Amino acid sequence: MVTILKKFNASFLNIRLKIGLTYLIIILVVLVVLSSFLLSTLYSYLFDQKKVDVLTNANIIANIVSEDFTEAYISEKLPHMPLEKNARAIVVNTESTVLFDSYKETSIKGKTFINSAITAALLKDGKNSSNAYKENGSWFIDAAVPVIKNAKTVGAVYVIQSGDSTEDIISHIRNALFMLGGLIIVFVGIFSASMARILTLPIERFTKFINNMPKDSLQHVEVSSRDEIGQLAIAFNSLIDRMAELEEKRRAFVSNASHELKTPLSIIKLLSDSLIQTENPDPEFIREFLSDMNKEVERLTRIIERLLDMTQMDSSQQSMQFVHTDVREIAQEVFDKLVPLARSKEIDVTLTTPEEEVILPIERDTLTEAVYNIADNSIKYTETGGNVSISVSRDLGNVYIAVSDTGIGIPKEEIQKIFDRFYRVDKARARETGGTGLGLSIALDAVKLHNGHIEVISEEEAGSRFTISLPYSEEYNQ
Repeated sequence: MVTILKKFNASFLNIRLKIGLTYLIIILVVLVVLSSFLLSTLYSYLFDQKKVDVLTNANIIANIVSEDFTEAYISEKLPHMPLEKNARAIVVNTESTVLFDSYKETSIKGKTFINSAITAALLKDGKNSSNAYKENGSWFIDAAVPVIKNAKTVGAVYVIQSGDSTEDIISHIRNALFMLGGLIIVFVGIFSASMARILTLPIERFTKFINNMPKDSLQHVEVSSRDEIGQLAIAFNSLIDRMAELEEKRRAFVSNASHELKTPLSIIKLLSDSLIQTENPDPEFIREFLSDMNKEVERLTRIIERLLDMTQMDSSQQSMQFVHTDVREIAQEVFDKLVPLARSKEIDVTLTTPEEEVILPIERDTLTEAVYNIADNSIKYTETGGNVSISVSRDLGNVYIAVSDTGIGIPKEEIQKIFDRFYRVDKARARETGGTGLGLSIALDAVKLHNGHIEVISEEEAGSRFTISLPYSEEYNQ
């Protein structure tokens, strides 16, 4: 975990960079889209306005020359008509012969001027037209209107004007937008860097705290906010609490297991040394020593089996084989195994089961181990002359395996912990009975594998009742 956090600490600056870049990219995209939209709209608006102006000028000229559509009249009237700068007016007759050209330097007066707009205007039903186009890198706006006299088209007026002034306005606005966008990006860059620092500073402090935490000490980090970082700190503190609790249980387990393993080994060593040092021992004496050694070996075996059972419970459920089995058989098997132990302690143990079969799909070994561990605990923690009962019952939705005893009971504040691994309520009593704090944990894991749960009701000095509930359906008995 510390290694991961160190890597996280080494890369948190990258998170700052990512946050800053995210802000900048978002703003850049917004600026590009907004600028493109504004410039496109501006282009359309300004050039549409310009086309209207040019078309208006063309109509004014057409109205003037329609009064007397002669070359002399046109040459007299139009030179005095003011035109916008860089504008050119051309008047043609129905044969497209130029009668007037306002551009003196390269006048085409008297020549034939063919233009699609003029051709369209000279048609019988000719209409006004106006266009904006770009040629050789420059913008132009032109308009053509028919000259109508006595409801008859007698010619056409063509006006063309440079669009550079409009382009200059748009370029000026574009440059202003670029400058504004640059300023916005600089501002957002400073803002995003500040925000990134504000957002990552708690993570930096959090990581620094963890990296500086002593290896032999688990400490809580200070929770200074209720946002996601604060929630992370709360989760970390909770993890520290669980690790500390687990470490305490591990140490207790190692201590208890070491003691439990050392005791039978010491006895075996003592007995074997006695046999070696005894000359010509009596066969009965040897048999007695070997019997004692055998008991200690069995004790070692039980401890190791508990550890193996715990490991097996941690494995995948897919490795388990569930077979339809009569639960009464499980209870009877556990009862038969525990009767000798109960009799040795002068404890009365009873078994109550229904007459009809109680069939469930179960993993026989694990469920048997669960019931055995619970019943074995009940006998261990019940004083001489007490009672332990095992019962099987069912209703429409569940099968119940209950183990009741008249033992020492469990304090209320300890009930929630008894299924934790390595946990034991009465450590001194557990050591006397050879317990390792794994039996109930193994039992709970086994029951969970069957989608069941365990309910505990207990009172100090009055006994306990453990009830295993397993889901049941009538179809299992069909």
